[in-house]
Amino acid sequence: MLTAGLLLVVSDIIAFRMNIRLYSPTGDDGKIIAERIEGSQARRGDLVVVDIPQWEFRGPIMERVIGVGGDRVTCAVEGKVMVNGTPLDEPYVLNGVSNGLQRGYDVTVPPGRLFLLGDNRIDSFDSRFHLRMDQGTVPTSVVSARATTGTGALIPYSVFFGAGLIIALGGLIGAVIAWAKGRRRIVHVPSGIAVPHNWP
Repeated sequence: MLTAGLLLVVSDIIAFRMNIRLYSPTGDDGKIIAERIEGSQARRGDLVVVDIPQWEFRGPIMERVIGVGGDRVTCAVEGKVMVNGTPLDEPYVLNGVSNGLQRGYDVTVPPGRLFLLGDNRIDSFDSRFHLRMDQGTVPTSVVSARATTGTGALIPYSVFFGAGLIIALGGLIGAVIAWAKGRRRIVHVPSGIAVPHNWP
């Protein structure tokens, strides 16, 4: 049991380190929990971790998925971002600024690609600045992880980690008991025979 419990704990730690990361959004001192996903799993509204070398970024950044393949994304200089003719409700944008540029845009997202915007529209080098490159869209393959809300993504790892510790502890207790029993000796002394003081 001890070995099985320790193996469960170690495998859980490895899985956690492979699938869960902590990221700091640009200009934010806080941390966001992100879970590893395939790019094809990205959905509208997701805050995703992307690596886009064609945008001349070094390392991963976090962007919001606004449009997926087939979507038409538009925004006037003033007003909300529209997806397929419907205005987006974006409580996450900083100071309620939907555009932040002195020009609008009108993009149809090709299949297998994404249109990305930062949550700080006044200071975000996102799809709006790359409209000449595939209308600012990027392939889904640039996505490596998705931010999660709360600690829900951690629950499975916590459960397996706790179970592993319990199993390992049970195995350890069992091993100690077995060792203690092995140390005990049952000695039968015939009557009338003197037993030395240092008798085990």
